[in-house]
Amino acid sequence: MKRRGILLPTVVALVAAAALIGIGPAVPSTDGCPTVDAAGTVSAATLESPVPARACALAGKVVGFGPLAVRVPEKDGEAVTAAGSARTGHPTTLTVERRHGTVRARIWRPGGAPAPRPPVSRMGRAVTETASVRCGDAAGAWLGMRWQSPYRWTMRVAGLPAYLGAFEPVRDAVRAAATSVDQGRNSCGLTADLALSQRYSGETTRDAGINADGTCGDRDDRNVVAFGRLDGGLLALTCLWWSRGRTVESDVRISDVPGLFTLDPVAGCSGSWDLQGTLTHEFGHVFGLGHVSYAEHGELTMSDGLAACSTGFRALGLGDYQTLRGQYGTT
Repeated sequence: MKRRGILLPTVVALVAAAALIGIGPAVPSTDGCPTVDAAGTVSAATLESPVPARACALAGKVVGFGPLAVRVPEKDGEAVTAAGSARTGHPTTLTVERRHGTVRARIWRPGGAPAPRPPVSRMGRAVTETASVRCGDAAGAWLGMRWQSPYRWTMRVAGLPAYLGAFEPVRDAVRAAATSVDQGRNSCGLTADLALSQRYSGETTRDAGINADGTCGDRDDRNVVAFGRLDGGLLALTCLWWSRGRTVESDVRISDVPGLFTLDPVAGCSGSWDLQGTLTHEFGHVFGLGHVSYAEHGELTMSDGLAACSTGFRALGLGDYQTLRGQYGTT
């Protein structure tokens, strides 16, 4: 089972995780190695400078920051990234990389102080105004890895929340989200011709390799999207396993909290998130997009603060699109 994934900041924002639950800072031991806390976790803050992997016996250790955690890779050159979206606050993005005999954690933190309240719906804003903002904002951030082959994924039927109804409409919303990123569908009239590829390979009985506590586990060479318990105020969490810039696996876990998502936001909606828009954000992470700051780039799909009750994140904004195009090119 898997457990509790670089982000070159230019900016990006929704995939990651939410309301920071603090993991108490580990105090470095006298030999310069980070200390494991009572929960068996190494604080990522103690690994922001490289630490010897073998001398500190870090292989397989859990490294955490807020609601996110990943296991230190077993081999040199490998890395794991955790990124997601949250109901409140502004999520971080965590990458732990093993390179040149050392382990290093890279933490993307949202710029500025957290918002005093959750992002609110922009359904009341004129469509033309929202599109103008989304298509005039070229901000984007890259996590540091990309797929060099088609991303083939499956979806788990078990665990689907009853309030969402039948599996097929939910599956179709998730597939539409993947296609938006795959093709580069956008709100700006730009040609949807990105040279990246994904394919839905059907249903599965496997679960995503992500624990309820927000830990990315060990890879199993399967890409799975699944609903399940997800702590820390997260809407969804994406884990990526990669090596020397090449993504080898990515799983997505979607929170099963009752009433959290809707397939069709309507007037009067309150406290529910558009499933398709949220998954468009998560598939942005799958293909390497990081977060941009909600405070400055809140209309972009990769903002770290998705608004509830809005369908505006089903397509890419200018910065989302241009960042993917810069990494993958066009067909």
